[in-house]
Amino acid sequence: MDIYHSIVAMSWWGYLAVFAVVFLLVNALFGCLYYIDESSIGGLTSTAYSEYFFFSVQTLATIGYGAKFPQTLYADVLVTVEAMIGLLGLGLFAAIAFARLSIPRSRIIFSKVAVVTAYEGQPTLMFRVANERNNRIIGAEVELSLLMRETTAEGLSIRRIYDLDLVRSHTPMLSLTWLVFHPIREGSPLFGMSAQSIDNADFALIATIKGLDETISQTVHANHTYASTDIKWHHKFKDMFTEDATTGQASIDLTRIHDVQTT
Repeated sequence: MDIYHSIVAMSWWGYLAVFAVVFLLVNALFGCLYYIDESSIGGLTSTAYSEYFFFSVQTLATIGYGAKFPQTLYADVLVTVEAMIGLLGLGLFAAIAFARLSIPRSRIIFSKVAVVTAYEGQPTLMFRVANERNNRIIGAEVELSLLMRETTAEGLSIRRIYDLDLVRSHTPMLSLTWLVFHPIREGSPLFGMSAQSIDNADFALIATIKGLDETISQTVHANHTYASTDIKWHHKFKDMFTEDATTGQASIDLTRIHDVQTT
């Protein structure tokens, strides 16, 4: 298990929860160590465990209000160790937080389904992508791969990857939506398949897109996987463009990116 990768990849709520749990556990441990020698800390209002716990919090966070203080060599050693752990922990969690913030993240969405319908006189597989941010992705490139289980002549069952040809795999600027086409013609792994055979097939379509975010000048990427059940035969996507009746200004409703209808 890669702990660093797991922490960087988790949600912000998860990251904050990990920080809170580690912080409380460390203070609980040192609170117990201080509590072993009740005379180690001066300025306490009582000898309750909570007093030692909150003294540990002040030490670990380098707060030092001045009312509580170590008064034995045992306490001085614990304070020294805890101060080093506090400084190291602050640096580690700050570095991880910076790493999380500095990772370029895309806001590219894919349609939940792909459709197969006639285009230019032949059946064509289509899916939609859109940029949710109010900026542009420069030099966006999309790839579509088919992962299919096949049996070799020797009877070995393997998963084979096919790169599917697209009508257009590159766009100079992705600011609105992009309808991606794969013609199902001779030479395509999907050629000759029907709606029923697609539903029963054991395969997955993997769509990936990458490009340069013009705002942060870094490469962003996104991917989506379509199962065989996500492909709608004899369907087409509904129009996402809307026009204001008063001003005549056209806009895009991204909530419609998943909407399809029968042909």
